[in-house]
Amino acid sequence: MRRPGRRWWIPIAILAALPALVLVLAPLVGARVIRGSVIPKIEERIGRAVRLGGVTVRWGRVDLTDLVVDGAGAPDPVVLPRALVRFQVLPLLGGRVVLDEVVLDHPKVKVVRGESGDDNVSSILDRLRARAEVKGSGGGGSATSAPAVVRVLAGSLSLDDQDLGTVEVRALEAAVRRDGPGHAEMTDVEVKLAAGPSAQAARMSAKFEAKGFKLDGLAAIAVEGGALTVWKGFTLTGVEGGITPDGADRAEVKIDLKGGYGGVDRVLWSAKGTVHPGQRTGAVSLVANRFDLGQLKPILAGTPVIDPELAEIDARIDLRFLGDKDDPRHLHDAVDFDGRFHLSGLSVFHPMLGPNPVRHIGFEAKGKGRLEPRARTLHLEAAEVDYRGVHAAITADVERLGKKPALRANLEIAPVPCQTALLALPAELTPALQGFRLQGLFKTDLHTAIDFSDLNVGVELGGNVGIDGCKVLDAPATVGAARLTGPFEHAAEVAGGEWLTFVAGPDNPDFVPYGDISPHLVNSIMTTEDSTFMRHHGFIPSEFRSALKSNLENGYFRLGASSITMQMVKNVLLSREKTLSRKLQELFLTWYVERSLTKERILEIYFNVIEFGPRIYGIGRAARHYFNKHARDLTPRESAWFSSILPSPKRRYTHYCHGAPDPKWEIYINRILRRMHERGRLSDAEFEHATAAKLAFNREQALPEKECLEMIRKLVTPVVGKQPAARTEEEEEP
Repeated sequence: MRRPGRRWWIPIAILAALPALVLVLAPLVGARVIRGSVIPKIEERIGRAVRLGGVTVRWGRVDLTDLVVDGAGAPDPVVLPRALVRFQVLPLLGGRVVLDEVVLDHPKVKVVRGESGDDNVSSILDRLRARAEVKGSGGGGSATSAPAVVRVLAGSLSLDDQDLGTVEVRALEAAVRRDGPGHAEMTDVEVKLAAGPSAQAARMSAKFEAKGFKLDGLAAIAVEGGALTVWKGFTLTGVEGGITPDGADRAEVKIDLKGGYGGVDRVLWSAKGTVHPGQRTGAVSLVANRFDLGQLKPILAGTPVIDPELAEIDARIDLRFLGDKDDPRHLHDAVDFDGRFHLSGLSVFHPMLGPNPVRHIGFEAKGKGRLEPRARTLHLEAAEVDYRGVHAAITADVERLGKKPALRANLEIAPVPCQTALLALPAELTPALQGFRLQGLFKTDLHTAIDFSDLNVGVELGGNVGIDGCKVLDAPATVGAARLTGPFEHAAEVAGGEWLTFVAGPDNPDFVPYGDISPHLVNSIMTTEDSTFMRHHGFIPSEFRSALKSNLENGYFRLGASSITMQMVKNVLLSREKTLSRKLQELFLTWYVERSLTKERILEIYFNVIEFGPRIYGIGRAARHYFNKHARDLTPRESAWFSSILPSPKRRYTHYCHGAPDPKWEIYINRILRRMHERGRLSDAEFEHATAAKLAFNREQALPEKECLEMIRKLVTPVVGKQPAARTEEEEEP
């Protein structure tokens, strides 16, 4: 038998050296293969350019750095500083790539969706799903297996949807298995809906099952340190609990959450329900069992609420989610809500409300409607409030929920005895109205439309406050018509704590009966202050709309739409403080005065009590001081001067200190005269003569200019420790 040749060991040696050869060549060839073959295939699959910084191939692992998926005109959806891919070596000899693990270190995923509904991620997912469907139907396979597990270290995720809002997950740790259990830990999570509400969580964790990297059922989610801001100033905090899969098919989740308010460490509410995320349907009830506001004392400090332990509150709101399965973009998804609210024993105090605390506030409220988050609309079908025997109903529709919404709303107060409506006003806010007795029925129907994107054309206000169905049977002596029809004593605060008292009647030598007041002055004041005074019943409806528009533009209440009657009531029957208390009483007393006095008597009182300069009250004294003449003899230009200095006669007295109005003020006076002429209150000849004339002040009572200006400075400078009243638009220099 022939002996084997001595060369038999050569093929054996080559086979033995193959692993070493692969070990040596793999790092050299692998990086080139990844850049030249793997990355282009990935780009083809997802339809996006992929940029790769560095590639390092070692035995059984690949390190990738600075990998970026292009956003195709939008922000880059994936930015990956570093990724580690672990694979099995031996299957490579058979032409297969078997991945054990993929570790993504500090990945940043950003999804941005515009008005069109397109985003920088959906097209990638669509292409991957299409490829998976082709592969599943036998259309081809792959020599590369999916990894057994994908881990995320210190990742972050953000979603910016122009219609819905934003989601931020600032820290994400996750382990996702191809088949089997997985988990994710998220910290510092924030959700802001375009419709207004927002939510935060210090920590959220999710546990789930996967098959082929697809969720097998729903995830169980736990929340710690959560907060939900329903609207500005109302935040549910300390949210704890979980959302867990329910049912045999794990397609529904049970919601069981609880928490407090405003950071107070107490459980004061709970939320329970069931939701089907796939169908976007479900029901959740949020319940706050009755508790006293003393439990919220830490967050009520510095608010108008006083004695919070005496107030009680409870509430419930039921939410029903209505998804449209045929609407993949969720455009018609909606949330129906139906809730109730109870408050009793509330006491509040704030200088803008009035000088005294308001106590024992309580009411019952309920409401229902629909919110469509994607469409950013809210429909308030009915909100009903019962307060001290008065029943009010509100309906509203809001579009473009967010910063510049469009609102339509209607308020109705069901017919109620006038006396009941009056007594519903807290006595602490209406001291001057105590003692009135009314008969008849009161009702209200008001409507408004406000488009915050264009307040110039987008403000409507109309309807009727049905106080005309009321009749006064008795009135307190201090504000009654009996006092106002004859002479009365009037007190005016001329400076901080200094008062001047005088009689408004014939016993006062400065008193001027209505018939002795220059008609030019009457026409001038009506032109600047209240053009329709002789026709209205105390209120100027068009001015309420203008005042509302101005208040909305400035973000706070500046204008009060005051008629001459309202100004007279404010000066004679009330204080001049700018509070809700004064405004409520002013509105009622204006209605009362208009039905108790003639227009001429109202004007007579007005002209004899209002201020025309420092310590100058009434037109009789004012006409002598400025022009050394009787009020009946005032010329059109002199009358326009008096109109020009209201309602800031002290501040504008500086013109008298200087000896004459400055040129700018003369132009302003001419503007008043032109308006009088345009409204038929001056003839052509009177207008021509008035605009050609110049004012000549009587200087008999004038102080030296420097001394006069110093006096005005002291009078208009706020007292130390006292907040200055906000200047109204009318107080601004023309």
